[in-house]
Amino acid sequence: MPEASNLIARQPICNKQLKVVAFELLYRMQSGGGNHAVVDDADGATIDVLLSAFNDLSIDDVVGKKKAFVNFTSNILLAQLPPISPKQLVIELLEDQEITPALLKTLGRLRKQGYKIALDDFCLTKETISLLDYADIIKLDVLDVAPESWAAYIPKLKDRGITFLAEKVETYDVFEQCCELGFDLFQGYFFAKPKVITGKRISNNEITILSLLTKLNAKDINISEVTNLISHDANLSYNLLRTINSGLFNLPSKVDSIKHAITMLGLTHLKSWISFLALSSLDNKPQVLTELAMVRAKMCEELGKTITRRASADDYFTIGMLSLIDAFFDMPMDELVKKLSLSDTMKNALLKREGEMGSALDCVINYQNGTWDNVTNTPLIDSGKLSNEAISRAYLNSVKWAEENSNIH
Repeated sequence: MPEASNLIARQPICNKQLKVVAFELLYRMQSGGGNHAVVDDADGATIDVLLSAFNDLSIDDVVGKKKAFVNFTSNILLAQLPPISPKQLVIELLEDQEITPALLKTLGRLRKQGYKIALDDFCLTKETISLLDYADIIKLDVLDVAPESWAAYIPKLKDRGITFLAEKVETYDVFEQCCELGFDLFQGYFFAKPKVITGKRISNNEITILSLLTKLNAKDINISEVTNLISHDANLSYNLLRTINSGLFNLPSKVDSIKHAITMLGLTHLKSWISFLALSSLDNKPQVLTELAMVRAKMCEELGKTITRRASADDYFTIGMLSLIDAFFDMPMDELVKKLSLSDTMKNALLKREGEMGSALDCVINYQNGTWDNVTNTPLIDSGKLSNEAISRAYLNSVKWAEENSNIH
């Protein structure tokens, strides 16, 4: 029987400027003999998150220098908390805990030690009102509770130093509404979806990038045209040369021109990085979208290597990156795919999640979202091409890689 393998992912928490300030850690224990997720008790889940993130792994590899939000039960808090620095950890009290004098005393002690206390899926009742004296952050599920229902309470509680976090924010409209109401932090993948703009026109910046992506994905790549397009974009040229001359490529000498770079490394080797840097150079796109794209592209590449048994899987990297192109351009995916010279395999993977590449992309998206059942039920596991362990390892490697290279773009 295969050994059990655990899945741990992170979900970004952003401020109003869409800068990532923390991550919530999502966790699931996997059954050893099947593809179905095992839902353990909440106490066990918390312990497993702490052991996985702070002992088995380096927490810096999982969240970088940002804080980790971790769900806690009252039982775990009343027991001895592991020696984790308050600089790294935000204690997120689950919403269904019995409120006792012992719990309140413990929350007060933890706050004095420097820990931030977040109240998950908070609902204001006669029983829960006592928690407000110990709370630093209130999390509201805006799919479950209309954010405007808190309009009268938010200013008063913010005056007491409480920060409001809206979770499960799925659209820009909800994000903007929550901003107006006084929310400071946001959780959800609204930033990874197109922002609906009526009558949107493609800007000159977008036209240039779209043209470059089209030429890069053409069957017969014209190296001169690609070189010319990159060279005429000062920002893209600078970032590409900076990336090539970083430790990422381990070159023996400095590369000082786009033509030199393509001649030395080959366009096939550079294509994925050029595409990625081109997208990240688009105007008015939040950093969090670029970071999500980095992890997604790299994880697709990691899975592609395992699936195909090849040393490189640039096409998988590209498909992961292009899966967010609608959010980068604020246009429908099917409309953008028509403009790109993609193979039928890549088109079907992007639009229909067909083929091994499409299944890998679907697996990666579900992993990032923490929808574990969809991860473990992928046909790639049933066929023996992937394992839970390989998927988890690919994710953690991709997060680490993205953290190490986040300053390049």
